[in-house]
Amino acid sequence: MKNCLLVKSILSVTAAIFGGVFVSNAYADTLFTNVNVFNGTESKLYNNQYVLVKANKIAQVSDSIIEADGAKIIDGSGKTLMPGMIDAHTHIMVNGDTVNQIETSEDPYDLGIRSVGAAKSFLMDGFTSIRDMGGPSFALKRQIDKGVIIGPRVYPSGAVLSQTSGHGDRRSLYDLGFSINVEDDVSNMERIGFGQVVDGVPEVLKATRLNLRHGATQIKIMAGGGGSSQYDPIDTTQFLRDEICAAVQAAADWGTYVAAHLFYDRAINRALDCGVKTFEHGFFASYKTYQRMAKEGAYLVPQMWGFSPELMNHPDIPKRKLPAIAELQKKYKDVGRLILKSGVKVAFQSDWAREIENANRSRRFEIWWRSQMFDGGGFDGKFETLKQLTSVGGELLAESGPRNSAGGKLGVIEEGAIADILIINGNPLNDLSVIGGRQQWYSQALPSENPIETIQLIMKDGVIYKNTL
Repeated sequence: MKNCLLVKSILSVTAAIFGGVFVSNAYADTLFTNVNVFNGTESKLYNNQYVLVKANKIAQVSDSIIEADGAKIIDGSGKTLMPGMIDAHTHIMVNGDTVNQIETSEDPYDLGIRSVGAAKSFLMDGFTSIRDMGGPSFALKRQIDKGVIIGPRVYPSGAVLSQTSGHGDRRSLYDLGFSINVEDDVSNMERIGFGQVVDGVPEVLKATRLNLRHGATQIKIMAGGGGSSQYDPIDTTQFLRDEICAAVQAAADWGTYVAAHLFYDRAINRALDCGVKTFEHGFFASYKTYQRMAKEGAYLVPQMWGFSPELMNHPDIPKRKLPAIAELQKKYKDVGRLILKSGVKVAFQSDWAREIENANRSRRFEIWWRSQMFDGGGFDGKFETLKQLTSVGGELLAESGPRNSAGGKLGVIEEGAIADILIINGNPLNDLSVIGGRQQWYSQALPSENPIETIQLIMKDGVIYKNTL
């Protein structure tokens, strides 16, 4: 963890390079007039509304004129006012050319410098909160909270916990490791704070508590295999029940929860037995398992681009795994509607990683593709996607209890909620391209990621960061 200090120290230097403090912390009342409100929970717009923001909270929402002496007036005639968006599964510190750089030779100074640009790009795409699901993002969060860096509200997990041979054990086969007694047998991923390989209850407890000490708002464990890793098959179940339960109990003692990377029924049900709260990916499971998740109040956080034919062009997927992935895509092609039918709460995940431009491109594609996967069978894919991006994401973030520093509800437009607000030129319930959703990904890549011009105003925590109205 010593090298993680390099990431922390570089952020203050980077802030100076980018111009020091970006915004004022002073609040001014703001009155939005004549806006059409998407509140984050209902598949409709409330037309010609007035929304008053006082300090960092929404003070009033009305269909009548609000008297607000001294407030800044912003006329949104014909525009949509909606909650700031929430990405519930990102890797903002995995911001280099490839994931392999993190595993082998990435310099923490590079991570810290690039994270400043990554954070700004999230906010300028309308994402006012993100849950970082693996990486040394604690310093980034602190500098954003202080107003030194422009970016979304960050919910860090810290280093992911993985068993030996698990999804977070990213050592090469050529690394030392034929004996469990080799003390220096750790990967670069561990050295710079992306993962911890732990076995047995004592090691799990120590790693969990270390993350909490650094400021983790939730704990991330690798409870199953993955597609991007070289040596653990995607169908494997990882961590014993006692190990998972130990992490859950240690997190609960701090008033928060455990999130688990996994895919299949066996792994999901083992994690449910221990009280794991959020299930990352998890889309190769049965209807019965999704029903159990719903009954027990868990959340599913899948990245649905895993079912796109475009995935075959993704540079981080080992080529030898592609045939198996193609078979799984075919077998579970209707899983989106199955998930919704079960009643389990679903939050948005982009699995943002790699260099900033490609990661942003992936997230924008996910918005559109998700609307396809969750459409049909009585469900409106556009609304389901918007709900996952806003109100459900806000509910999930609140599960971190006292570790949640937001100070109010997120993901909704209602009185008393935190003033995370977007003004959109268009109606996202009809067209997700107005919030950045698009069909292009890798094989149809555009030359660059341009600003989303239809997002005309971005407010986070009562502060306006963009206004082109």
